[in-house]
Amino acid sequence: MGVQPPNFSWVLPGRLAGLFLLDLGVRHLVSLTEPRPPHSDSCPGLTLHRLQVSGRGQLHCALGFGRTGTMLACYLVKERGLAAGDSIAEIRRLRPGSIETYEQEKAVFQFYQRTK
Repeated sequence: MGVQPPNFSWVLPGRLAGLFLLDLGVRHLVSLTEPRPPHSDSCPGLTLHRLQVSGRGQLHCALGFGRTGTMLACYLVKERGLAAGDSIAEIRRLRPGSIETYEQEKAVFQFYQRTK
């Protein structure tokens, strides 16, 4: 197995990750960045899903904290039935520094309201 990428963590072990490890059987990569992830076409067994997420003209980094944490918290709301605050707390426990802004927190609460 290759070296674990920086800022990698499992949210649901073996099922959902902020990044991917193809050799562990992960077959889908969700990208929240504008450009294609580097070398994303070099893994034919990996399906890339690109979701454009923008925020009022802000430049986004690709460190896996803000947008990735927000999406992972929404996943826990949908798939595990957690309340918005609980899902944010769980993601921050698993990935310290995640969900960086008030707008990102608000997005999780709005997603929770839509799933009720």
